[in-house]
Amino acid sequence: MSTAATLALFARLFVSLGVVIGLMWFAARVVRRRGLGGFGSPTRRPGVHIDVLARRTLSRNTSIAIVRVGDQGLIVGVTDHEVTKLADADLDELDLDDAEGQWTASSQGPDGPTSPWRAMLDQLRERTVRR
Repeated sequence: MSTAATLALFARLFVSLGVVIGLMWFAARVVRRRGLGGFGSPTRRPGVHIDVLARRTLSRNTSIAIVRVGDQGLIVGVTDHEVTKLADADLDELDLDDAEGQWTASSQGPDGPTSPWRAMLDQLRERTVRR
């Protein structure tokens, strides 16, 4: 094989590679503009916005989170396999501390002020009691 044939082979290789990369770039732009892909810069679509306001880890694979969906607040349990709605949250009653990623609730127990964790659990118990 001569040097000219080897150079021609490498030239064909780079041109073919350029065409393939160009087609991939073009397809990615079309998909991104139509909002079909979940890659690249996220595009905000009009509709319901979901924000995780606070999260508390219970064990290695479970946690409780306060989530705002539109104007509604939810308290959800999160595991590796599912998300379960535990209760509705009144966001005006909860004092969310963004610095620690934990939540506190202004609650008075019979013995005076209670810890934020205890107050949140007491509120959940009140909301989930079957009568």
